[in-house]
Parts: sequence; C-alpha cells; structure tokens
Amino acid sequence: MRNLVGIVAIALGLLACDSRAKASDPVKPERQSKELESCGATADCEGELHCFDQTCRRMSRSAVGDYYAALGATARAKGDFEAAVDAFNNALGQYDAEKIKLPPEIDCAYGSTLAAARAKMEFAERAAKALHRCVLAVPVASTLRTRAMMDLALLADNGLDPLALGKNGLADVYLTKGPGKPSTDKVNYTVVGTPALPAKIQAGLTAKLDETKAQLVACWQTYTDTSKKDTLTVTLNAKGVYVESDYEGEGGFAIKVDPSPGLAGPDAGADACVRPLVEAALKAAPRDGYNSKLVITIK
Repeated sequence: MRNLVGIVAIALGLLACDSRAKASDPVKPERQSKELESCGATADCEGELHCFDQTCRRMSRSAVGDYYAALGATARAKGDFEAAVDAFNNALGQYDAEKIKLPPEIDCAYGSTLAAARAKMEFAERAAKALHRCVLAVPVASTLRTRAMMDLALLADNGLDPLALGKNGLADVYLTKGPGKPSTDKVNYTVVGTPALPAKIQAGLTAKLDETKAQLVACWQTYTDTSKKDTLTVTLNAKGVYVESDYEGEGGFAIKVDPSPGLAGPDAGADACVRPLVEAALKAAPRDGYNSKLVITIK
C-alpha cells in the first residue's frame, strides 16, 4: 500500500516555508514554473503561486475541503473505502461550493481511492476519469503522475481502454473494453434457502450443481457481458411436496419450482439460463418435504 501519510501531506499542503527570496536575475514569465513544478524562490513561480519546499503551490485553499480530504485519506488507510470515497466527495463539493479551483493533488488522491475501491464498477469508471484529470493537471515527471498511472493500470481488468488516456481532454467513458474474465476456478456460486433446506437436500443440490459449474459460469459470463455487472443473482421458489399414490406405500415427494417471474433484459436471460440447472439439480438430490426461497448468487 502506498504511503498514505505522504498522500495526506501532499493533499493538505503541509508546507515548510515560503521561499520569497528574489533572484538577482528575475525569471522571465515564459520560463516561470507552473503549479507543482520546482522552484528556488517565489519569483520562479508563475502568477500568484508561491514557492514552498521547492515546489510552486497555490495559496487559495479551502480549510473545510482539506479537512474532508484528510478524512478520506484516514478512512482509506483503515480499509473503509466507502467512507473514504464519501469524504473525498465532500472535499470536492466543498471546493466547488467555495468556488475555489480543486487542487490537483486532492483530485489525484480521490482517483487513487476510487481505484482502490474498483470492485464497484461505478467507482472504477469514476476512478478512471479522476485519474485522467490528475495526469493532465500535474507535471510529467512528478510522483503524482507516476502514481496515477499505476492506479490506472489497476483498472485494466475493469475494461479500461488506454487509448482514452491519449486525448488532451477527458473522455466520456473509459471502461469500454469489458471486464477481464476470471478463470472458471475463480468464479464461485452460493445457494441460500429461506428457510434453509434440509441438510441432505442442500448437500445433494450443491454436489449436483458442482457438476454443472462450467454451465453456471457460462451463464454468468453472458450476463456480465450484457449487464456490465459482476454479480449474477437468481431467485426461485422450490417445494418438496408429498404426492399420494393409488397404490399403498408407493407415494413420494415431487419437486415443484414456481414459474419464472416477469423479467426483462439481461435478468431474464440469466434466469432462463440458471433456473433449469437448479431445477435439474433439485430433482437429482434426495427428496424430502420443504418450501423454500432459493437465492443463487454467482460472482
């Protein structure tokens, strides 16, 4: 994990001293350093930037926005990515409310945090845009740019199109290549019954579904391709109902699965793919009486 203390220090501008000493030969305006570029004195920096710790930095900051950025960095260090993203969102909102231009180092830390929470595709897309803003805003040879590129590389499995980063401006969408496909052994499924299935039926159902795992994964792959989601969930109601026979002692349990609900789009396709596999596994498992709502999750 990166040195988050260093990230916070950058984001909050924990600076040492303002090098205001004037050079004997003033720097020509066209050669003055831009924000976050190196300097020896404030005279080396363009516009209203000041030289702190040999780096040109702005003086206009939001104390509240910087607090939220620090809160986000702290939450990320604890592994609470949801809270970290929320805090950085507050930081960006505060800077916007005060009409102060967002410091690029905060945007870089925001993108890095979103990339760390990339398991959510929504966060992954936002990470790509924030990190691209970071790359465009910071010096080419800076540590911030190098770190942003490393974070962008983490988004390859989320479908990041690297050509989107070659533009001088921001792209509308970044994750256009589709998520990388994990191997079959990395895709898992669960079947949870409410109320729980009798133990022997749960064991038999799981054993039969294990035999058709490749088919379950194929259902998942089709679903993720069309829905752009990484988790497939199918719900069905199943019953083990005792059926009497005309012949004494020949009755037994029959398996009944309720019809598929009215679904549309990728969800309908997922239901049509997974439901027959589960129903067949139930019929092959030991029989007993039950009435349960089964939730099948594949991810």
